[in-house]
Amino acid sequence: LTNGQTGKVAMMASTVNGSEIGQCLIYFGDSLKQVTAITRDLSPTYEKVSSTYFGNATQVADKYHIVQMAIESTQELRIRHKQEAMTAQRKEEKEHRQAYLQYKQKRGTDDEKLRKKYIPKRLENGETKPEFLSRCNYLLYKKPHQWTEKQNNRAALLFRHYPEIEQAYYYIIDFRNWYDPAINQTIFMYKEKQLWTWIYDVEACKIDEVLNFRNTVENNAEYILNYYKQYATNAIAESTNARIQGYVRDNKGTRDIDFFHFRLGLVL
Repeated sequence: LTNGQTGKVAMMASTVNGSEIGQCLIYFGDSLKQVTAITRDLSPTYEKVSSTYFGNATQVADKYHIVQMAIESTQELRIRHKQEAMTAQRKEEKEHRQAYLQYKQKRGTDDEKLRKKYIPKRLENGETKPEFLSRCNYLLYKKPHQWTEKQNNRAALLFRHYPEIEQAYYYIIDFRNWYDPAINQTIFMYKEKQLWTWIYDVEACKIDEVLNFRNTVENNAEYILNYYKQYATNAIAESTNARIQGYVRDNKGTRDIDFFHFRLGLVL
């Protein structure tokens, strides 16, 4: 999506490859040199296209894609612990079944002291660990000051039983806070120092999900920092894409592609 007034281009996720994008861009000729900024996700395809066809443009890693990746790293850790809890619960159930059969054969009769049905262990709030971790999904998307009272209580219980999730969560919160506006005359230098400080601090972390995100940030630090040079995001492109997708769903198919494009042009 090109914004002709500001000379900025936003690139969204797409199924086409770099060569197909290039075939479309060559029709714009020398006007591509007028583009001053490109916002994109961290796809290698878009990096190659941007470097090849927009030589005068500053490449900016889209803020919202980066924040989404940051949040997903915490969610991946939560899911890992949930899978481990489900595996442990399944193992306990199997062991209980075997113990019950052995007890029954030994005594020759049922005994109420060893129940036939397996009852999983529960936390203080009455939930099993897999249930609890599933219901902690939404609070990890929010910052602490955005939690409700119920989410505050749930977070306290979560962090008490899973300190690794707490450590990962606050590492990610520190990174998300990096995007907050800074009151500083030399804002770029301040944000650059702040970002690299975060990268070095996280290096001591032993959580794979956080380290994977840290590695992505380190490898793309130049493009992430460019946000504070251009203050550009994919917001307009994502909004337009959402409108297109909504129109495609509402249209429920078409036989005349040209007429469909004509109607789409009226909507946009």
